[in-house]
Amino acid sequence: MKGLLYIRLMAQGQPVVYQNPLLEQVKKQLPDVAVLDVDSESGELVLHYARQLLQDATQTIIVIESATPDAAFGSVFTVIESLLDGQKDQLILFRQEHSRLLRMVQARPELKYKATPTDAELLQVITQFYSQASA
Repeated sequence: MKGLLYIRLMAQGQPVVYQNPLLEQVKKQLPDVAVLDVDSESGELVLHYARQLLQDATQTIIVIESATPDAAFGSVFTVIESLLDGQKDQLILFRQEHSRLLRMVQARPELKYKATPTDAELLQVITQFYSQASA
């Protein structure tokens, strides 16, 4: 199973956004990819599904969007811990820099990560990752 987990680290008081054009494009172009998005205020049920996706998917992309370079992890900390295990074929994509999380990822040489600022670049990297994995 292929999975894409989109994590938003929100600033305090930032409104929750329920639409994500990037995820809609991924669903349209890659219908065989299971897509889930969570944010730093997500409830336990949604976080359970996120951890399950990380566990079950054989190929996973985790996109991390951070409102600020030091945004709090909030309720997604357990999901962050799961992705740092790096046991499977996964790629972490940073939308904006998050200083602490970037250092955590860099400290684990087995993890693959990239900084990709635009939706077009993200979509291109996502498509390439899954096509290379299928080849």
